[in-house]
Amino acid sequence: MNRVALLASLYLAALPPTGLRAEETADAIYTNGDILTMVDAQPIAEALAVRDGRILAVGGAADVLRIRGSKTRMVDLGGKTLLPGFIDPHSHLAQYEQSWGLPNLSPPPVGDVRCVADIVAKLKAHLAAKRLPPGALVMGFGYDDSLLAEKRHPTCADLDQVSTEHPVMVTHASGHLIAANSAALRLVGYSRETPDPPGGAIRRDADGEPSGVCEELAGLPFLALLQPNPLGNQLRNLVEIQDFYASLGITTAQDGISMAQNIRLLREAAKRGMLFMDVVSYPRWDMFNDVLAGARKLDVEYHPPMLGCCDVTGDGGRCADMEHVVADASKVQAGIYQNHFKIGGIKITADGSPQGKTAFLTQPYVKPPQGQPADYRGYPTATQDELDRWFDAAWRHDVQLIVHCNGDAAADMMIAAVRKAVANHGPKDLRPVMIHAQMIRHDQVDAMAELGIVPSFFTAHTFYWGDWHVAETVGRDRAFGMSPAGYARTKGLPFTNHSDAPIVPPDPLMVLWTAVNRVSRSGAVVGPDERIPPLAGLKAMTIDAARQYFEENSKGSLEPGKRADLVILDRNPLKVEPLAIKDIRVVETIKDGQTIYPRP
Repeated sequence: MNRVALLASLYLAALPPTGLRAEETADAIYTNGDILTMVDAQPIAEALAVRDGRILAVGGAADVLRIRGSKTRMVDLGGKTLLPGFIDPHSHLAQYEQSWGLPNLSPPPVGDVRCVADIVAKLKAHLAAKRLPPGALVMGFGYDDSLLAEKRHPTCADLDQVSTEHPVMVTHASGHLIAANSAALRLVGYSRETPDPPGGAIRRDADGEPSGVCEELAGLPFLALLQPNPLGNQLRNLVEIQDFYASLGITTAQDGISMAQNIRLLREAAKRGMLFMDVVSYPRWDMFNDVLAGARKLDVEYHPPMLGCCDVTGDGGRCADMEHVVADASKVQAGIYQNHFKIGGIKITADGSPQGKTAFLTQPYVKPPQGQPADYRGYPTATQDELDRWFDAAWRHDVQLIVHCNGDAAADMMIAAVRKAVANHGPKDLRPVMIHAQMIRHDQVDAMAELGIVPSFFTAHTFYWGDWHVAETVGRDRAFGMSPAGYARTKGLPFTNHSDAPIVPPDPLMVLWTAVNRVSRSGAVVGPDERIPPLAGLKAMTIDAARQYFEENSKGSLEPGKRADLVILDRNPLKVEPLAIKDIRVVETIKDGQTIYPRP
C-alpha cells in the first residue's frame, strides 16, 4: 500500500458514525471507486448510500454497508469516480432550441467551417435540403471571424450568394453580432439612413451602406424574423437538449437570458413533466423596459412574483399593465422549483463580447474594428442610471440580478451600482452574479469580495479565443489576466465557471480543463498565474455553483440529506494528468437518485 492509500485508509477509518437508525436501509449503495464529496472536512469517501432520491449516508465502507437491506441495489464503481452532478452556472438551455438542427457554422474543433465560402455552402445545402419557400428565413449559427481564413465577418454580399429570395441571417460565435443578407436588411428596415440604435451599431461599407453586420442591440429587430417551431417540435427539441446536457454530467442547467417564448416553453415542459433536470431561468431585463420608465411602476415591477407575468401576456413579454402584473403575482413564486423549473432572478446585459470587440473596456482595443478610431473601447448596452435603478430595486425587494460584464469598464459600472445599493439599504446576501467577468482587474476582484458579488468566469476563452485576444483584442498582459480565477481563489472569493453554451459546448470537463491549464489553440499558456487546481475547478461547478443559486443546502456536495444528484466519470480529474482532463468521459448521470443518462 502506497503512502497516499495508507493515509486515505487511516482517514476513512477515523470517520464518525453516520448516526442512522437501524431500521433505515438504502435503495442503493455505491462502493469500490473514488468518491469526491466537495466537503473540505471529508473530501473523500469509500461508500455512498441513497434513499428516496436523497443521500442517506457517505463515509467509510464498513459504516455505510451497515444500512444495506435485502432490496438495496449494490453499485460497484469498478474504480471509477463518483462526485456531485455538475451544476451549470451559466448557459442558455432554452435558447438552444432556436438553433437546434440548424447549420452549425463553428470552426474546428466544434464544427468544420474554415472560410466564408464554407458558410455559404452550408447554408445553400440547408436551403436545398429543407426546400424552404421564398420568404422563409435561412439561418445558421456560430461563425467566428477570428478563425475564418479571411479574418472578417460574412457580409450582405456574401450571404446574397445563398439566396436573394430568402432572408438569410447568421449569428456570431459570441452571440453578440449577426450578419444578414439584403433581404433580411430590407425586412427590418435597415438602410443608409437608419441611425445606430442606443447600445448597438450597424456596421457600414465604404459607401455608407449597411454591410450586413449588426452589433449588440442593433441585432434585436432580426429576432422578429425567427419562425417558431410548432410546440410539439419545440418540446421534442427541449428533451433532446436535456439529453445532451445530461450526457455531459449536468443535473442543473440555466437559461441565462430568457425571452418570453423561452419561459413559456419551459413552463409548458414543466407542466407536462418533460423536464428531468432542474432548470433555472433568468428573464431578460429589457422585457420590462415599459415599466422601468416610471418610478411609481418601478416598485411594483420589481416585486419578485411578477417574474411569471412575461409568459402569459402574449405581447412579447412586456408588462406595461400593472394590474396584470399584480393579478399574475400569485401564479409564480420566484426561487421555488415547480416540476424542475424555477425563476432565479433577472439577467441584465451591460456590454458585449471581447472576441467580437464590443465589450466595454477602460483601455482601447489593440486593433479596433474597421472604421473605429484608435481609442475605441467598445460600449455599454445599459446606462449607469439603469443599473443603479435595477440594483436599488433589487436591494429593496430581495431579487437576485445576474449581469453580463465582459469588459472591465462594464464591471466598474456593476460594482458602482452594487456599492450604491449597499450604501442606501445596507448589506444583504443577494449574491449578485457578474456573468463572464472576463477582463476584470485584480482591484475589481477585491471590490467584489467586499460587496458579495459572485464572479462566474468563462475560462474557455483561453482556449477558444486566447490567441485572438493576445494578438487582436487586448494584448498579452490583459489576455493573461482574463477570467482571474487564480487571484479570486487567493482572496477566498467563491466563484463559478461556465460554458455560456451554445457559445461553446456545455461540457463541464472541457471547462475544467481550460481553468486548470489555460492552454490556447496554438498551445500557449494564456495566464499561468490564473490557473487553478482541479479540485477548485470542480467546486466551481458543484458546491460553489449551488451557492450561486442559493441551493448549497440541497445540492453541490455529497452529504447526508442532500439530493442524490450524481455523476460517474471513467477517471478521476484529481489523479489524471491535467492535460488529460478534457478526455475524461461521463459514464452515468443521476438526478434525484434516478439515472438520466447511461453511457451505452
